[in-house]
Amino acid sequence: MASDRIGQKSAKLVGVPPFEVRQVTTNFMLSQPQVAENIMQVPLNKKLMYSIKENGIKNPHLCMKQWYPLAGSQRLRAVAQIKKYNQDFNLNITVHRFLEDWHNCFYLWPDEEFRAKAIAIWFQTQEVVFKSLYYTDDTDKDGTAMTEYEDIGEKLKWKRDGNINNSSNSINSNGIQEI
Repeated sequence: MASDRIGQKSAKLVGVPPFEVRQVTTNFMLSQPQVAENIMQVPLNKKLMYSIKENGIKNPHLCMKQWYPLAGSQRLRAVAQIKKYNQDFNLNITVHRFLEDWHNCFYLWPDEEFRAKAIAIWFQTQEVVFKSLYYTDDTDKDGTAMTEYEDIGEKLKWKRDGNINNSSNSINSNGIQEI
């Protein structure tokens, strides 16, 4: 689903919670507590990392109130890896940040399995709407489609609660979707 897009007309029909648009750096993002605590659990997309190293980051990130990205975690993970070898690597990025944790209403639902699925669906629909409305760069400077990087990321093994699995979604105790 990460590489899915919908038409502008359909995307504009979906209710999107209020957000702010901020210009920040990747160093700022990596220093945020939820990001710092969780970003190394995101699998490294090496092809994306090499592209970012050469081309930077063009499309905006979508983040929750505490700055954890709903769209952009693989890009931040790639930057964290680059910084292991080049501590000065730091990019200016655009972030659309939800002002509140709108998904929290689902935690009131007593059935945990349904709740987890509902939250995952909410995050995924917000991600597809966001990408459809705000991603303007379809390829990097080398001509590789941005969706190709997303498809590679979908196939990587994601760590969830100590297990490695890429076939289901879960929400951790911080309310962070682990796709």
